[in-house]
Amino acid sequence: MKESIYGLLNEIETDFTEYEEMELSSQEKEKHKQRILMEVSSMKNRKKKEGKVWKIAAGAAAACVITVGAVGLSNPVLAKELFSDVFGKLIENTKGEKYEKEDTERYTKIGESAVAVQEEVEKRQGEEGYITTTENNGVKISVSDIYCDGYVLYFTSSLQTDNDGLNKADGIGTILDKGDWQAEALTVEGMDTSGWATKAFEKSEDGSFVTVNQINLMNATDENNADFVVDENGTIVVDWKINKLTGKLWDAWDDQGEYQTTGMVEGDWHLRFPVTVDKSLNEVFDINKEENGVLVKRGIKTKAGLVLEVALPDFRKEPYNDKYNDPDTGIKNSEGNYLQCLSMKSDIHEDGTSIMQVMVLYNGEKDLSFEVTTRDEYQNQIAKIDFQVP
Repeated sequence: MKESIYGLLNEIETDFTEYEEMELSSQEKEKHKQRILMEVSSMKNRKKKEGKVWKIAAGAAAACVITVGAVGLSNPVLAKELFSDVFGKLIENTKGEKYEKEDTERYTKIGESAVAVQEEVEKRQGEEGYITTTENNGVKISVSDIYCDGYVLYFTSSLQTDNDGLNKADGIGTILDKGDWQAEALTVEGMDTSGWATKAFEKSEDGSFVTVNQINLMNATDENNADFVVDENGTIVVDWKINKLTGKLWDAWDDQGEYQTTGMVEGDWHLRFPVTVDKSLNEVFDINKEENGVLVKRGIKTKAGLVLEVALPDFRKEPYNDKYNDPDTGIKNSEGNYLQCLSMKSDIHEDGTSIMQVMVLYNGEKDLSFEVTTRDEYQNQIAKIDFQVP
């Protein structure tokens, strides 16, 4: 079994009387938790090589722990409670997985900019009907963290259960089988996002299950197919109803080739919570650079991402000759590596030209390029437009 990073702080002998207790806001506490979590996570990877050296560094992290506690931590045993947040467990669950690097980068960056759902509720004193924790038939589901910059919405949630079948699972899904979309209903301001926003709950070392869900607001439309537009610093309400949960094993399959199930529970789980569309840190900058018919118009920096708005030609015509009008596109750093794509939107006009928005995870890189290549074995370059982010 993987060694839990929660246990590392508990091995440290620290004199907590040496530190001054400080009072922080809930948002400051969340940011401190994420920074400490990443430090301790890296310590775990170095522990065997460096012997007792890791404890010195961990002691420094433990000192930070004291500043996070609203009432002060008097015993490092309570460090486990400090790190029992969903982003921490999501990061730990990526260890050894195929996309460990990408997932860790995304969860860390989004986690640093996220706010606790309780903070969102507290800002709306007097408003009723919000439900951040729901329990039914031995299963408790809670919403934990929220991130929204007007382009994407992330929310994390956790699941705990005393059901033996579900507890044997590697993951718990809200969709039972292919085509069965009745297991949940997820709406944002009445817009139906069921079936394409949620992911399975993944099992953590402490036995709980956690997940993070992304809703692409750029590509969202209402029932009349109109673009879903949210006001700056406005409030949107997420309504999530679940009536079926099924446990799955990721390394075992049934006769139909589906993941083997460990159990299923039906019930009524309803979560409803507010989200602030925080565009306060969004920064727009002009680029207006063109190559071979590809025009990069402008960029928008958000709390955790970078959005480019690009005008594309009809690639079916000369000199491109792409009968599908669908080349590969992406944003690269100065080392030639693609930045992680978070979401994308493309509005295709009748003449085959289009306006595209692409959003990538952004960590402060200054020198970037937008590249377009053919989507075939040759991957011939159509355009490479260098630009700088202020």
